[in-house]
Amino acid sequence: MSLNWREIELIVKELPFEGSALQGVVQHDFHSLSWSFYHPEHGRWTLYTEIGTPYSRLHMATRAVAVQQMGKTAKLQRFIQFCRANLEGSKVVSVEQMPYDRCLLVKLNNHEHLMCLYFRFYSGPGANIIITEEDDTILELLYRRPARDEKSGARFVLPPNKETDDLKFQIRMRTDTSFNRQIEEEYGKASNEQTLSDLRNRVERKKEKILKELEATANSHKRNMLESGKFNDYKRLADLLSANVHLLTAHETSLSVQDWESETVVTIPLDPKLRPNENITRLYDRFQKAKGSFENAKTEYAKAEAELLRMQEKYERLLAPSDNEKADIQRLKRELGNETADKITPVQSPGLTLHSGQFTLLVGRNAKENDELLRHWVKGNDYWMHTRDCPGGYVFIKNLKEKTVPLEVLLDAANLALVFSKAKNQGRADLYYTQVKYLRRTKGGKTGLVIPTQEKNLTVVLDENRLARLLLEDDHA
Repeated sequence: MSLNWREIELIVKELPFEGSALQGVVQHDFHSLSWSFYHPEHGRWTLYTEIGTPYSRLHMATRAVAVQQMGKTAKLQRFIQFCRANLEGSKVVSVEQMPYDRCLLVKLNNHEHLMCLYFRFYSGPGANIIITEEDDTILELLYRRPARDEKSGARFVLPPNKETDDLKFQIRMRTDTSFNRQIEEEYGKASNEQTLSDLRNRVERKKEKILKELEATANSHKRNMLESGKFNDYKRLADLLSANVHLLTAHETSLSVQDWESETVVTIPLDPKLRPNENITRLYDRFQKAKGSFENAKTEYAKAEAELLRMQEKYERLLAPSDNEKADIQRLKRELGNETADKITPVQSPGLTLHSGQFTLLVGRNAKENDELLRHWVKGNDYWMHTRDCPGGYVFIKNLKEKTVPLEVLLDAANLALVFSKAKNQGRADLYYTQVKYLRRTKGGKTGLVIPTQEKNLTVVLDENRLARLLLEDDHA
């Protein structure tokens, strides 16, 4: 629980405020700050303050403060920057506690500029640290609350003084000759326990999110594996059609034959525009494509399952309590503080990954890489580029939010598309480009084959220096 007004009064009496000079201010999180002072007789000392929490308090800090990082850094930076620019170097003129209240006023003199530093050690919305001019014009606040007229430039108005001494507020049982030291010990332990509990909850939420994403990925690969798992059906139909090719005539839409395995009649759909041998080839191609999709889905499913198991074991170890509470806190903080600690090790994209300024370029060097990039590595707003009327690799420019692709990036992508095409030996080529969302796959077409719409044209001459820069920068990345 928070300190009551009697306990705050006792703590303040033990502290050498008057005559001390404020040398530094450190903001630990959204609620906690440390104020470093120097007194000619008592030497250096640090005041720890915490407001707006169940542990709202102030006391002298004799050891390093361990707090949980909370809140938005923008608010932390604004307030702390003002304190460092305007309060550091000030001398404490006086300290006054509002009667029967948890509000403390510290008057500071910074080179004849008098300022008032108000602390309201409440655990509710009234909690705040407010810096004002001598006439109570607000200069800065820890929490800006316009609804309460607590904002820069407004007039700070103290609540009416309480005229009665509420006897229900008593000083807790004393266990130390220094009440500051007692409070530091009691609240430090309670705060650590609360911090550990909060950290565990946050890591649990993080674990659930990661495992849910991995399970979704594994299930997606499993569905793909099941959908493409009947690839042998295409081969069986192709074999039947090949064995009965003598029954085929031009422009037929289907052929019914006896299946020697099931001893039933099977109807095989045909494309009337294709010759008999082309229909057989088409079925064998579908068999090969479906088999490849199955093998790829099977491999990716195994990877996803292994990664899911690895992350489950990792978080089981991470969340297991030990006998060292401080070590548990540090371990959980590292997990939450390290932005990459929870991320799955990125898989290298097929083909080449290069950079042109801020933009990432993905280059497919053959039909398989083109198809893989299209299926798994690009999104609708990314750009696609390819040589016109000439086989070659696809080059994708990854989209950056609210940024237009500059000409230099287009020329870099165009040179890559040229050098990975059959037009390379000609030294120049016509290309076209459009966004991925305007690409359309052809039904039954070759691997990676797409038809672009809303495309734009570009002609490029091979630039060896540009290519060398792109490839060398990639080698050094």
